Amino acid sequence: MMRVYKQIFLGITLVSILFLLTPVTSAHAEELCSSIGPETVIKWDSSDLKVAQIGRLTILKNTPLYKLTGETKETSRVLKKGETYRIYAFKPGKLSVGGGLFVDRDDRINYETPSKVKLGQQTCKKQAIESSQASIQLDELKGSVEAKLGKEKRTSLNEYNLNWYTYYQQYHHFYMVSYLDNKVAGMFTMDDRYYVKNIHVGSTSTDVKNALGNPIKGIVKGNTNYLLNNSNGVQTFDQAGFYITIFYDLHNQGKVTGIQILSKSMENRKAARFGIPSSTLKQAFEMQMFDLINAARVTNGLLALGWDERERTAARKHSLDMAVNHFFDHVNLKGEDPFVRMKAEGIYYRTAGENIAMGYSSSIFAHEAFMNSLGHRENILNSDYTFVGVGEQFQANTNVPYFTQDFFTP
Repeated sequence: MMRVYKQIFLGITLVSILFLLTPVTSAHAEELCSSIGPETVIKWDSSDLKVAQIGRLTILKNTPLYKLTGETKETSRVLKKGETYRIYAFKPGKLSVGGGLFVDRDDRINYETPSKVKLGQQTCKKQAIESSQASIQLDELKGSVEAKLGKEKRTSLNEYNLNWYTYYQQYHHFYMVSYLDNKVAGMFTMDDRYYVKNIHVGSTSTDVKNALGNPIKGIVKGNTNYLLNNSNGVQTFDQAGFYITIFYDLHNQGKVTGIQILSKSMENRKAARFGIPSSTLKQAFEMQMFDLINAARVTNGLLALGWDERERTAARKHSLDMAVNHFFDHVNLKGEDPFVRMKAEGIYYRTAGENIAMGYSSSIFAHEAFMNSLGHRENILNSDYTFVGVGEQFQANTNVPYFTQDFFTP
């Protein structure tokens, strides 16, 4: 569950702006690449177009295939009429079929090159392969991850009683990675350079279905089957040894916006739907949410927000109030709205807003739900805000997390 609240003072008009980063390539090229991954097969008529291939030839008349040493030709065999071959390189008057073997470019052969569209798809696949080779893999050593991503910016507890190591460069290329025995056991990313099973940020739900099949309905822990809330916004898939959760952006054509991968050994460390409450986990959820907010803002072309400890206090108090007194609203049982509560902490503002959520198992799931709810998204992506504080509390007995995000500009 989620709710949103906003207020503006001193004649300031709330402006909700969604800035989409303009890619280096054209919008057409971006769309072309969105469905092409490192394992995509690019068809050129009835044959596969290979990544390094520059053309193809059809033999019109029997012609020798030869090895070239300097200017000396050493015939390897004769290519027969009707045969076709991929071409990977050329020299003046000669075409290479690979392996240092050539044919003469004359009237005995017909040479064709791929269309611009096919060349564009080929370029997309090359880029996808390069990205996938740099992607983080389950069981990869921590040192290898740091060689790719640098030193972590934050370490915080997660609901699996492991740490998330958070990596980014000014909130670009955002990753949260967990390790077991110094090897990757789980991760979450918003980085569009990351590929898994041919899926990446920007893929469509059709791409996901083609690659991963149907989502699972639940995860069994002990004697309990914990049902999953698979929807247009989030789906979880069982992939033989690990779980992939795909998050979709319902406000960007339903494209993939985040990917979480957990080994089953990591998932099994959590005995129930929710983690075990602690003050350490509470603080961790808060700071993880702060990083997720800023990663989303930077991805959408906005400045990162500063942290405000007074707002954290106000947000924590409200989350605790809701958890203890079993209500879910921006106005508490004393009739105090977010702005009364902010002022009680000494916060004075020109514009302010609040998001609340409960029942999500982690900061990641809560954040993605916020981003798919238009009012909450507008708060997170409000270009007028400059500070935020996040407060989380667990409900006694149920362990249900309550999240409050308070935004403001002084």
